[in-house]
Amino acid sequence: MLPKKSIHERLLKFEFEYRIFISLGIVAVVCFFNFAVFPELPENKELVGRLFGWSSQASAAVGFGLVAFMMVIATLLRMWAGTVLSSSLVMSFKIKKDVLNQEGPYQISRNPIYFADMIAYFGFAFCLSPIGFFIPFLLYFHYSRLIEYEEKNLELQFGKIFQTFKEQTPKFIPNKRSISRIGYALRRFKINWDGLRHDALYLLFIPGFIVSAFTGKVVHAIIIGLPAVMDWAIVHTKIGLDTGEKPMDKNGVNNSLGKSKVFEDIIYAQCWEDPEIDRSAFGTKPDDVVFSITSGGCNTLAFLVDDPKKVIALDLSPYQNYLLELKMAAFKEFSYEKLLQFLGVSPCAVRLEMYDRLRQYLSPESLAYWNAQPQKIQLGIIHCGRYEKYMHMLNKWLRLLVGKSLPEALFACQTQEARQRLFDTKWDTPRWRFFTNVFLSRATMTLLFTSRFFEQLESNFSFGEHFRSKIKRAITDLPLQENYFLSYILLGRFYSLEHLPSYLRKEHFEKIKSRLDRVEIVTDACEAYFRHLPPDSISKFNFTNVFEWMEPAAFENLLKETIRVAKDGAVMTYRNLLVPRSRPASLARWIAPQEAISSELLKADRSFIYKAYIVEKIVKPANAQLQFDKDEIHEMGNSQSFETAC
Repeated sequence: MLPKKSIHERLLKFEFEYRIFISLGIVAVVCFFNFAVFPELPENKELVGRLFGWSSQASAAVGFGLVAFMMVIATLLRMWAGTVLSSSLVMSFKIKKDVLNQEGPYQISRNPIYFADMIAYFGFAFCLSPIGFFIPFLLYFHYSRLIEYEEKNLELQFGKIFQTFKEQTPKFIPNKRSISRIGYALRRFKINWDGLRHDALYLLFIPGFIVSAFTGKVVHAIIIGLPAVMDWAIVHTKIGLDTGEKPMDKNGVNNSLGKSKVFEDIIYAQCWEDPEIDRSAFGTKPDDVVFSITSGGCNTLAFLVDDPKKVIALDLSPYQNYLLELKMAAFKEFSYEKLLQFLGVSPCAVRLEMYDRLRQYLSPESLAYWNAQPQKIQLGIIHCGRYEKYMHMLNKWLRLLVGKSLPEALFACQTQEARQRLFDTKWDTPRWRFFTNVFLSRATMTLLFTSRFFEQLESNFSFGEHFRSKIKRAITDLPLQENYFLSYILLGRFYSLEHLPSYLRKEHFEKIKSRLDRVEIVTDACEAYFRHLPPDSISKFNFTNVFEWMEPAAFENLLKETIRVAKDGAVMTYRNLLVPRSRPASLARWIAPQEAISSELLKADRSFIYKAYIVEKIVKPANAQLQFDKDEIHEMGNSQSFETAC
C-alpha cells in the first residue's frame, strides 16, 4: 500500500492535470441541480431584490447589470494575468517551474487568474438559486488544492525568493496590503494578443448578461456566453497537450515559417534599415561581391552606388524579389522624374499605363504577380507592403492622438532644444503611452507578422516601453529632416525630394541604372543557398536582423556556412532589434567583432529602432584549413532563418 503522502501527491497531480475538466464538471453538475432538480427555487438576485422592496423586473435589471460588470472585471483581470505569464504556462497540463512572476496582477494576488474566476463564479451564482453558490465554494476548495500543488513545486525551485513572495502577497483573495499596490500595478497594465486570445472565456458573458438585464432570463446570458467558454476549453486542451515540438519535413527541417500566411504577399515595400551605415562598414571596392537580404530592395540598389563587382539579393519570400524586379525595371525604363512618379514618391495618375512599359523586363513569375496587382501599382509600389500600410494606419491614429500640426511643427524646429521642449510638453503624454502600448504591442506585431518572429524574445518584454524610448531618441536627438524613416512614419511621406532614401537620390540615379546587370536575385534560405557556393565567394554580408529570429544553434550553424563562403577579411553586418545576437565564442577563431566602428555607426543610424548594430570581420588565415564536421553544419532542424527583415 502506498504511503498516505504519496497518495495525496498523486491526487493533487491528477487534479492539476485535469483541472479544466473538473472545473467545468462542477459548474455543469450544479447547473443541472439548479435547473432540473430544483427549478422552483427563486434566484439569488430576486431574493436580494426583495430585501430592498424591488420588483422582479427591477431585481433582474440591477442584478444582471451588476453581474455584467463583474464579468468585465474578471475578463480584464484574467487577460492581464494571462498577458504577463503567457498561455504556454497558464494552460500547460504539466507544472511549469521555470517562471516566478511578481509583476502586474501578481503584486495583488499570487494567483490572480483563480481570483478572476472566483469573481465570475460568484457573479454567475448570483443569477441562480441558492444552490448556485456551490459553484464558487466547491471551486474555491478545488483551486486551493491546485495552489498547494503548484506552490510546493515553486518553493522547491525558487526557495527564499518564493518564501518572500508568499509573505508579501496573499495566496488568493487580495488583502489590505496588496490592495494598496493596485495603483502601482495598473501603471504597467497591458493586454497582448496572447492574453486576449487565450483568456477570453468570460468575454461574451458581458453582452450576454446585458441582454438578460432586459429579458430577465439567465438562459440568454448562457446561450451568448457559452461559445467563448467552449472555445477556451478547446484551445486550453490543445495548448495543454502541446509538447512544444515543431513540425518537420522528411529531412528534419522546420518549414512552418515558409508556409506562414505572413509570407503570402509583400511585407516590406521599403527597407527599414539605414544603408549608409552598411556602406560605411563595407568600404566596398570594385572586386567585392556583396550579399544582402532583399526585403524592400532599396538597400540592394543602394549598394550599387559603390561600384561592386556583384550584388546578391536573397529573400525567402518570392514576393519581395518580385518587388525588387519591378523597381529595377523602373530604373531601366524611366527617367529620374518618371521613376519617382511610378514608385509613389511623387503624385501620378497613370501608373498602370507606365507599368505596361515594364512588363518586358519581368520574369514570368513576377509578371504574373504584378499583372494581378493593379491596386498596388496605382497606389505606388513603395506604399504597398503590409508594414507600410501599418505605418499609414499608425500615422492616422497618431494625428488623432497628438494633433495634425504637431508632427509638422517638430520637423519645422530649427534646434534640438526646441524639439526637446515640444516633445516634453506636447508629445510625451499618457495618451501617447497608451497608444504605444496598444499599437506597438506584441499582439499588434503578431497580427501584422507572425508569432514566430518573437519566439526568441522574453514573454514579458515591453514593446511599448522599448519603442517609446527609440522614438524619443529619434525625435529629440537625431537629425530630423534628413531622417526619411521618421518622416514616413510621422508625416506619411518623405519630407522633401532632397531627403530621400539613398537609392532614390538624384545623384545616384545614373550609377544605379548603369549597374543593374550586376544584381543576382535569389529566392531561397541563406543556408541552403550558401551550400551551393564554392569557398571564398563573398566579401560583404548584409544580414539585416534575420539572426535574432533564429534559435542560437541555428544562428551558429549559419555562421559556419557564412565563414566557408566568405573571402578572407570579409565584412559582415547585422542588427539586433529586440533579441541580442553576436558572434558566439565557439567561432572566435574566425569572426572578429569590430566593436568601435559598430558603436560609432549605431549612433549615426537613422533607422532608430535597433538596439545594436554589429560589424564583424571574417578572418581566414593563410594555410588554415576551415573544417567543420558534418554534424556541426547540419540541416536547420530546429529553426529556419527569416530572410525577410524588419
